[in-house]
Amino acid sequence: MLRRILAVPLTVGLLLSGAGSVRAAGPTFDEIFSATPAWGSQPSRFVWAPDGRSFLYVLSTQDPSAAPPVRQYDVQSANSRVLIEPAHYGDRPAPAHNIAWSPDGSRLAFTEHGTLYVRDTATNLERALAQKVSDALWSPRGDAIAFTSGANLFVAYLTPKLRTVRLTSDGVPDTILNGDLDWVYPEELGTEHGFAWSSDGRAIAYMRMDERSVTNFPIVDFLPADNAVSYQRYPLAGERNPRVTLHEIDLTTLAEKPVYDAGAHDEYLPFFAYKPGTRALVAELLDRSQKRLRVLAWNGGAPAQLYSQTAAQWVDDIPLPVWLGDGSSLWLLARENSRGLYLRSRAGALKRLTGSYATLELLSVDEKNGIAYVSAAYPTRRDTALLAVPLRGGAPRDLTPAAGANSISLAPGFGHFIDTHSTLSDPPQVDLFDVAGPKLRATLAPRSESLAAQLLPVRMLEVPSQYGDLDAYMLEPPGFDPHKKYPVIIYVYGGPQAPTTANAFNNTRGLYHQMLARSGFIVFSVDGPASRLDDDARVRLLYHNFGPGSLLGQEIGVRYLQSLPYIDASRIGIWGWSFGGYETVYALTHSTLFKAGAAGAPVTDWHLYDTIYTERYMGLPKDDPKAYDESSNLNAMTNLHGDLLVSQGTSDDNVHVANSISLMQSAIAADQTHVDYMVYPRQRHGFTALADLRQLYEHMLQWWSAHL
Repeated sequence: MLRRILAVPLTVGLLLSGAGSVRAAGPTFDEIFSATPAWGSQPSRFVWAPDGRSFLYVLSTQDPSAAPPVRQYDVQSANSRVLIEPAHYGDRPAPAHNIAWSPDGSRLAFTEHGTLYVRDTATNLERALAQKVSDALWSPRGDAIAFTSGANLFVAYLTPKLRTVRLTSDGVPDTILNGDLDWVYPEELGTEHGFAWSSDGRAIAYMRMDERSVTNFPIVDFLPADNAVSYQRYPLAGERNPRVTLHEIDLTTLAEKPVYDAGAHDEYLPFFAYKPGTRALVAELLDRSQKRLRVLAWNGGAPAQLYSQTAAQWVDDIPLPVWLGDGSSLWLLARENSRGLYLRSRAGALKRLTGSYATLELLSVDEKNGIAYVSAAYPTRRDTALLAVPLRGGAPRDLTPAAGANSISLAPGFGHFIDTHSTLSDPPQVDLFDVAGPKLRATLAPRSESLAAQLLPVRMLEVPSQYGDLDAYMLEPPGFDPHKKYPVIIYVYGGPQAPTTANAFNNTRGLYHQMLARSGFIVFSVDGPASRLDDDARVRLLYHNFGPGSLLGQEIGVRYLQSLPYIDASRIGIWGWSFGGYETVYALTHSTLFKAGAAGAPVTDWHLYDTIYTERYMGLPKDDPKAYDESSNLNAMTNLHGDLLVSQGTSDDNVHVANSISLMQSAIAADQTHVDYMVYPRQRHGFTALADLRQLYEHMLQWWSAHL
């Protein structure tokens, strides 16, 4: 599920009770919602060359119609040049996608307007290989590219001359997908590709998704006189999933064989890949209840089980292992109450290499020097850091010199890394480091000091509770006077292991919170026990208990606020997007501590959300209808006691607009008149149009001033 945001007009001059009479200067709406972000146009979408000597990037923009050039940065010379100019590929430039180097770095593949191109990096000569391409992967030998088009799988051989071979023929978009992915697998399982090459380049495994039994939801465009309708396959909780099967094609004979039918047992198949140096195909399987996880390997016969894990409540999906030269492997597993990096011996024994902190991603492995590079919530769960973890055991080395959030792109060869770092009070900066040291090599995009000078400081807090200290932050108005009383707006998400209080700059949402503070509000956020990254046991508070379990932390936060002498407890509001929108409505219908709430794109009843996410935590509706009823907002609108604003895009393909429409019907049935509803035509779950996003924030700030 996604999280999104909002803002407010410069003409709104608020004099709230307890607020100062003069608003200090801050970023304007023109600055916040310009094509160039207020924190600067910074490098992003990094793609390292195989030799680690250069990388590709684009400069960030907030304009959804923009198509920024793809640039190449040379590490040694510190020079940058434009490598792909989208304006050369049509009258309406589009961003380049599927950008990837060939394994030897001699060619570059990318798609423009759905056309797959390959460019020779020495001669700059390029060829168009195919149209309507949705995904593409280089062969390990770099002599071919596999790609999907029209829900079918193809291979384009580049040498000795261009030759394209069609591998499947029964694919039909949105119906039978061969190597393509539907909506729910990438969204809820993180699946990136529906096909994979063997390491010798002589076979391809692919996933076939039969979507015919999955509900085909209409997404309506209301703006044309004759409304236009598109459709989306979307399995609601308790309904039919796509039937997924795994297949393998021998590229020499073009013979295909079935490998596994996950649909026969209604299982999920999130990841599969070949074991390096072998033709063994490794796949991960989850049963529908997500209580049992297995990793199996096929190598010409019956599958061998490499790993299994069960849980009474749920088990999280995991990345596939990284294999080491001695036959051992590295696994990122949710065990021992948090996700950690484990070394698995050839005999199957597991040894945890990381501490009790949450390990977020295994970035790469330097076998020669015995080091695994990981991203982790370290040294506190509010930070993210790049750690060098010894494979033989021992303390990790923190390679990120700055505290706060560090988003890392590590070069092949382990010589360099790019670090995009920020804190709650500091806009992002992008630096290039040598791993040795680490040593700063270049600042690719400095922090915007002009923006930093305008920001009010965000204070990090810890709120005591019976579940341990809960992470929180507070943003106070300029000229804060502890002898006065202030209204409070709480920002919430509340979902499992999805904190809002990480020590990271919050971009547009953070600047909106700055505006709220400059308008006289205290802004506060607290992570409930189930949102912590490093405590799996607390996350289980949400099991068949989404509503009460997530509200728990927010009520602890409000009681903490009530203990502070400068808080006006009669004027506490709450707002959030997606799960945060759900939590906002739930708070106003299941608690008396909040006066008003602004809910963006809220799930209003968990019968209306997808199978994988919902059933992982709530189970099947038929197995525990009481849990669904108790976590529903639709059933509780008679208890709405505060003012409610609901905002949503009409083309939302994540949380369908049926959620908010159903909530409006419940409000009508309950004769609730303190509900406002704002719809945004053609916007999806995350707003992209700057005009719509700006209006959303402006309207919400005006709404807060009127209702809080």
